[in-house]
Amino acid sequence: MDERGEAHDQQSGAADILYLVDRLEELVSMGKRVPLSSRVMVEEEEFLALVDQLRVAVPNEIKQAQRVIKERERIIGEAQDEAREIVKAAQDRTEILVSQHGVLAEARVRGEEILRRAEEERQRTRGEMDLYFMEQIQLVEDAIRRGMAVMADAAERSLDEVDRAREHIGR
Repeated sequence: MDERGEAHDQQSGAADILYLVDRLEELVSMGKRVPLSSRVMVEEEEFLALVDQLRVAVPNEIKQAQRVIKERERIIGEAQDEAREIVKAAQDRTEILVSQHGVLAEARVRGEEILRRAEEERQRTRGEMDLYFMEQIQLVEDAIRRGMAVMADAAERSLDEVDRAREHIGR
């Protein structure tokens, strides 16, 4: 999968969670108001179905985050392999220069410069992947927090309604 496709899938997963949270919120806002209270009754089956869908969507987000980690490790590994190849090429070139022209100092400087550039590229790539990963985790965390808040609020409202119903019956 290319980078755009993977980024789209990750954004889509976060969008799926956000969509489900929006549906939960809509379910609460469309629920029947209980007279003389701030409570709302919602369809239990719909509510539980949305909660089940959230349970499925969250692990998918975690799987996507794991794929990002593996991809990051692969890129870092490739950068390290490339750095080793560059160093090896620099060493080979150094040996040739030393044996042919006796320019050991020049070869050493060039090899160190190549190694420095390879290390800078590896560090830059690692930093970009870390930042991307943290942003994706933050999206998942935010979606989970919003979903949990909606579910907690709906559960609290339902419990309050049950309490009121008990009080009303007990009169």
